Amino acid sequence: MYWYDKIASLYDASTAWLYKRARVTLIENLEIKKGSRILVIACGTGQSFELLEKKLQNSGEIIAIDYSAGMLKIAQKKIKKHNWPNIRLINMDARDLNSEYLLEKNIKPSFDVILAELAFSVIPDWEKVMKSSASLLSENGEFGLLDWYRSKNNWLTKLVDYLAKAETTRDTISLAREIFTEFTVIKKFLFNNVYVAIGKRQKLDK
Repeated sequence: MYWYDKIASLYDASTAWLYKRARVTLIENLEIKKGSRILVIACGTGQSFELLEKKLQNSGEIIAIDYSAGMLKIAQKKIKKHNWPNIRLINMDARDLNSEYLLEKNIKPSFDVILAELAFSVIPDWEKVMKSSASLLSENGEFGLLDWYRSKNNWLTKLVDYLAKAETTRDTISLAREIFTEFTVIKKFLFNNVYVAIGKRQKLDK
């Protein structure tokens, strides 16, 4: 069984409080309007759904993907509880994320906002996924990142690497600077180990 399937039932209780301020900061700084189309990469149990819905007011569309069926099962319960009509969950490998895949699922491959939450420190072939997902931004779209990064491990990142099966030394910020225009790290959390950043559409030469 996939690791995140095993811990799905405990995930919210153990992590929601940890990332709450970072998630609020990220979503408050994104230009989400009524009717926006949003892609959430590695949505997990849907911890950002309520924050997104406050801005969308049940309008627009949220496409939320995750590799863990167990995590998506928790997310689906939240959708049902709150009666959110505009969220579609897809159980998939983020490495398959591209225009052709989305079109096969009858999903328009253009998004006003893309969120990658604690994704690129965990996803295999993360460079490929960041580049392919960037190509799905609309002309004036924004890409929001919330993730761990430390050039050299400390005790906290070592613990996260073990518990989350992550690699927190992946230099996700440098690659994002290469890919996106107007890329800005907004704020850091958890002793400067977790960052929130936003980039604009993909650079034409990437």
